[in-house]
Amino acid sequence: MNPYQSLPDETLTTLAESDPAAAEALLLRYKNFVKKIVRPYFIMGADREDIIQEGMIGLHKAMREYRPDQAATFASFAAICIKSQVMTAIKNASRKKHGPLNTYISIDSSEDVPHITDNSHNPEKVIISREDKSTLENIVNTSLSNLESAILTHFLTGLSYTEIAAKLGTTSKSVDNALFRIRRKVIKQYS
Repeated sequence: MNPYQSLPDETLTTLAESDPAAAEALLLRYKNFVKKIVRPYFIMGADREDIIQEGMIGLHKAMREYRPDQAATFASFAAICIKSQVMTAIKNASRKKHGPLNTYISIDSSEDVPHITDNSHNPEKVIISREDKSTLENIVNTSLSNLESAILTHFLTGLSYTEIAAKLGTTSKSVDNALFRIRRKVIKQYS
């Protein structure tokens, strides 16, 4: 039996400062908690595991900075740190300076001649890529509402939720909900 299993979170955070096994026990205890908190978030250019990793970084920061003598429980403090880390990652990913990396389209490519960037050019990948692009365009043209299409267009240009909301006369929460619905529609079409 793991000796740390029965210890309360507050005791584990104190032990984790000097005992890596205690830190590992606390990280394992809260891994599903992190997954639950980060579930509704999306980072442009990242996959689900990247978002979970950001949440785990937030958990690690919570472990490092938590003080048991404060009024908050470790779980509530950790939730704040996890959300803060994920929100920072989303904010950083949506900055306009990352736009070229997140929305790159080669200016040298055309429909008939794929852009060859190295010796690993694979015709099969080119065809699959074209099919994926066609499927995505079809989803955007047929499945999205006018508001969702407008939000997606602004989001892909690198605008923040607040900026999109201001342009469209809606709330940041409406923008967030619309992007969630868009992701769900895209995932549904690809699965």
